[in-house]
Amino acid sequence: MGVGMNERRMVAGLAMADWGPATGSPVVLALHGLTSTSEVWSAMAGALPHMRVVAPDLPGRAGSASVPIGPGLAGHAQAVLRLADELQLHDIIVVGHSMGAFLAPLVAAKLGDRARSVIMLDGGVAPARTLMLRRPIVRLLFGVATRRLDRKWPTVEKYVATAEGKATDNRPDLHQVMLAWGAYMLAGPPGAQRPRLDRERLIDDAADTLAGPATLGALARTTQPVHLIAASRGAHDEAAPFLSDAALEAGQAQLQRLTIERADANHLTLLFDPSVPAAVARAS
Repeated sequence: MGVGMNERRMVAGLAMADWGPATGSPVVLALHGLTSTSEVWSAMAGALPHMRVVAPDLPGRAGSASVPIGPGLAGHAQAVLRLADELQLHDIIVVGHSMGAFLAPLVAAKLGDRARSVIMLDGGVAPARTLMLRRPIVRLLFGVATRRLDRKWPTVEKYVATAEGKATDNRPDLHQVMLAWGAYMLAGPPGAQRPRLDRERLIDDAADTLAGPATLGALARTTQPVHLIAASRGAHDEAAPFLSDAALEAGQAQLQRLTIERADANHLTLLFDPSVPAAVARAS
């Protein structure tokens, strides 16, 4: 499922993964979700072996856990722009999942005409507003969730089972991939590993992503194509989708050139859906 990684290194202060050919155009700049890392893009990179896929660990996560940046998604966008500048990336397809999908419009707007297109995976469009998405509630919920994760873990398997919940219950074929994700996130002695996460940064990012200013409007003055792939289910296969049909309609009203499709996947397994590399291939 994967493709040989050219290297993992530090660029502009961020840890990053780099798959595929070192040269060529366009290049994919992939932005992961709230509690994820660059490792989640291995499947997409494997399905696009002839394209370069660059994926940073965003600040507060894994190899970039201790990287200081400005607050909120705007701080992440500035950090990603510095990475793109140092790598001298041009003709960029910006792809983001979950939090990364809300970050993608900000990054693309900063890149200007260097961004060829934007592809957002189950995010980027504001979800339907409910009491649960008020900033204090989001901070409370993610404070509890991150406290559960931020402890010593006896095995990678137990960490993955807790971190990802029921998301992959119906996908035993993803078991080894999920273990690789977890192994990259964890650090420390065997039997007492901890996730490389800045807990306070994650809580702040969750609040900014889910209860902060909408980011889709950052693309209003740009012209590149913008495509959204929304999962048909939520955090697991029995959950309602994160983005309702009404939310998608509101997003399209806000940015009329936005194109949308639904994929038969949940929020996490969307990363393995063939619609994702297919959309990237079309954008190239």
